[in-house]
Parts: sequence; structure tokens; C-alpha cells
Amino acid sequence: MPLGRGGRVRDEESRQGMRVLGVTTLGLMFVIINASSVNVALPSMSEDFDVRPQTADWFLLAFMLANTAAILSFGRISDMLGRKRIYLWGLAAFVVLSVLAAFAPTAGTLIALRVLQGIAAATTVTNTAALIADAFPSHLLAYGLSLNLTAAAVGNSIGPTVGGFLITLFGWQAIFLINVPFGVAAVALGMRVLPADRARAGPRDRFDFLGAVLSAAGLAAVLYGVNQISGHGIGDPRVALWLGSGAALLAGFVVAEMRSSHPLVDIALVRTFSRACAYGAAYFNSFSRAGLVILVVLQQQIVGHRSAAEAGFVIMVMAIAMMVAAPVSGRLSNIYTARTLSFLGAAGLVIGCAGLMLSVGSRSLVWVSIWLLLAGAGIGLFTTPNSTAIMSGIAPNRRATANAIRSVLFNSGQAIGTTIALLLVAGSGVESYADQVDSPQIRAGFQAGYAVFLGSAVIAMVLAVSRGGPWRAVPDIEAPPVRARVAADPRNQ
Repeated sequence: MPLGRGGRVRDEESRQGMRVLGVTTLGLMFVIINASSVNVALPSMSEDFDVRPQTADWFLLAFMLANTAAILSFGRISDMLGRKRIYLWGLAAFVVLSVLAAFAPTAGTLIALRVLQGIAAATTVTNTAALIADAFPSHLLAYGLSLNLTAAAVGNSIGPTVGGFLITLFGWQAIFLINVPFGVAAVALGMRVLPADRARAGPRDRFDFLGAVLSAAGLAAVLYGVNQISGHGIGDPRVALWLGSGAALLAGFVVAEMRSSHPLVDIALVRTFSRACAYGAAYFNSFSRAGLVILVVLQQQIVGHRSAAEAGFVIMVMAIAMMVAAPVSGRLSNIYTARTLSFLGAAGLVIGCAGLMLSVGSRSLVWVSIWLLLAGAGIGLFTTPNSTAIMSGIAPNRRATANAIRSVLFNSGQAIGTTIALLLVAGSGVESYADQVDSPQIRAGFQAGYAVFLGSAVIAMVLAVSRGGPWRAVPDIEAPPVRARVAADPRNQ
């Protein structure tokens, strides 16, 4: 039977959405895999450059800090100038910087290149979900986002596996050089497949330079202050100065955004209580996830005396669980609400963190795998409905900005979680990440880390429930009026 004009249009929209999803997922995957593969490369890099943990931390943190600080700015710039243009230029720059990083002669040079890589990667992180939201029809948006978020979560978790394999065979430089073929393919396909940026009618909005400076400087100061605790101690005046300055700058940013006629971040996006809870849950879930990954890969190498490749394969269990759970979560969204699914997912992460904390002294990979399986399944179940709840009901010209808020919370949670994990490992008596030592003191450091991330996972679970609303989804027959009411709500315009 012929579909008719409306059916053909919907079918073409679905195909275009899948094409955009494929291209943006390729770009996002190679950026995320590179970023997370450095986790397992720290011992090898520390040995090659002969640096202590306090310096080696910056091979990771320089990227995270720059990426987090740049996301809000690029979210607004993309809404103003066009997503495709900013996305492709950022990907191309990331590829070039990857080649330069592979041949960095000193630790300082590599750290500087990682800063630039983080800025370039912000264009991809900011625009991916917004491009997908533009391309997919509303009734398939949750499905499209679920596949993309699955890829992102899996990329984050298989990065150590891919990195460990490459490092063991070819050295740490390979984790940067592998970006070249995938990056070139992502740029070429993006030029061909991504729809052209729409011309904006009316006067162009002004860019909020004050907000951009305050947000970037505030986030950078907070992250740097947290990192300095490992070298100077939490009571050191320099740490208090950095953290206090960061808090003051971020407070100034909030005030400036409330007064600005063209804000970098529209405060109205977080005034809706349910969306604010979803944003908060995303932050604490990301905090726990990032800390968990870095603790597991370092514990397996330092305490477990395993190679980078072996440590990467251990964490692969979590990636597989995410890969299976995230699409299941997308399909269950027709039956259960974001509140239900994100709560169950957050609970899985809580159980996984608790199990890992209690099994630090065990050398058995069976129990480690079980707890990682539960944590990964929980993360996969949580991420899709929580992110869909954030993006639903947002006007098209504000999607990149809304996603930028989600991304900056996710990345700042990841950066601070990683920093706390590294701080606790280094503070337990580890002289170098290249060492393979086992002692009660070092085990206690890992156990304290798991306890911190257990607490964060509990907060994410509480926020997932606190958003309110029903536990079961509204039947399809009532879905269009519900979506219409959300779109008509002036808080979401």
C-alpha cells in the first residue's frame, strides 16, 4: 500500500536523521576514545617523560579543563554562526593537533597541545546532540539520542581498552596517530551528509563575551584548585585562593547571565524543576563514572600488576554492559518515564560502586567484572532517558545551548571526578603511575576513591527520583497533546 506524501516525508526524515547520526557518531567516537584512552596511558607517558604523578595528571586534566571551559562558548557560537561549520572546523583542528601531540618532544609541549585539543573537541561535544535533534523527527528523537549516547558512553569506556592495546603494541604515540584516518573520514562525510546551516532571519544576536570569560575562567580556577590539593594539601592558602576565585567568578557569571539581553546560558533552561534535576543527575552520574574508570584502570596496573592492555580489557566489561543497556533503555521509554529509567540506572551504578569499594583487596577478576557489569548497565540505562528529558521541548534555536549546559556539567563532573581519583591515588603513597606496588595504604586510597564515587552515585539517584512525575509513560494516544503542551510552555521557549 502506498505510504502517501506524509509517509514518504516521514520516511525521508528518518533516513536523513540516521545519516546525520552516523556521521556525528563517528566524529564523537574518535574524539571520546582518544580522550579516555589517555587514562590507561599515564604509566607509559610518565615513564617516557620521567615525570611524577602531579605532572602526569595534566596529560589528562589539560584536555578536560580546556574542553569544559570552552563548551559553553561554542554552544552559543554554534547557535549564532551555524553548527555544521563550527563542528567541521573543530574536527579538522583536532586531527592536526593529534599528529603534533604524537611527536611532542617534552611533557610541557604535550600538555599545551592537549589544551588546544580540548578546545577543538568542544565543537564536537557541543554540536553532536543538537545536530541530531535538528535531523530527527520528534517521535524518533529519543531513539536517535539513545544510539548517539550509547556510542558516547561506549567510547568513553572502550577508550582504555583500545588505548591499552595500542600502547602495548606501538607505544603511547599510537593513541594520537590513530585519530588521523578516522578524523579525515569524519570530516569528509560531514561535509557531504550534514545539512547546510540555515540562514538566520532578523538581526544577529550579540555574543556574550563577559559570560564567556567569566565561565571559562571560573571553571578553570575550580578545576586547577582541586588538582593542586595533591601537591600542596587541602589547607594550603594557594588552594583556597584558586577555589575561592573560581567560586567568585562563577557567581559573577550567574549574575551577568541574569542581566544580559543575549546571555551565553539562558537561565530559563534550568528554572524548570524537572530539567534542573536532570542536569544535576547528569553531573553526579558523570562524576562517578569518570572516577570509576580511572580508579579501575590504575588499580589493575599498580596493585594488580597487569599491563595496560589487560587493564583496558577489564574495563571493557563496563563498556559492553553500557552498549547493551542503552538501546534497551531507549525502547523502554515507551513504557516507563525518564524518572523510572534514570532511577533504576542510577541504582545500578550505586551497587557497582559499593561492590568495587568492598572488593579492593581481592585479586579475583570475577567479582570486579560483576560490579563493573552492574555499573555499566546502570550508566547505560540512566543516560538516554535523562538526556532526552533535558533536550525535549527545547526550541530549535536553543538546542546547542541546552546541550552545551548538559555537556559542560558532564565534562566538569568528569574532570573533577578524574582529579579526585588521581588525587586519592597519588596521596596514597604512589611515587609514579609506572610503579607496580601493593600495600595496605595504597589499597586504602583506592577504597576511599570508590567511597567518594559511591556517594556521588547516590546523589544522582536521589535527583533522578526528585524530578517528580509518573513512573509509567503516557500512552501514545496522549503523547501529541503532551508534547504540544511542553512546546507551548513559555519556560521552554
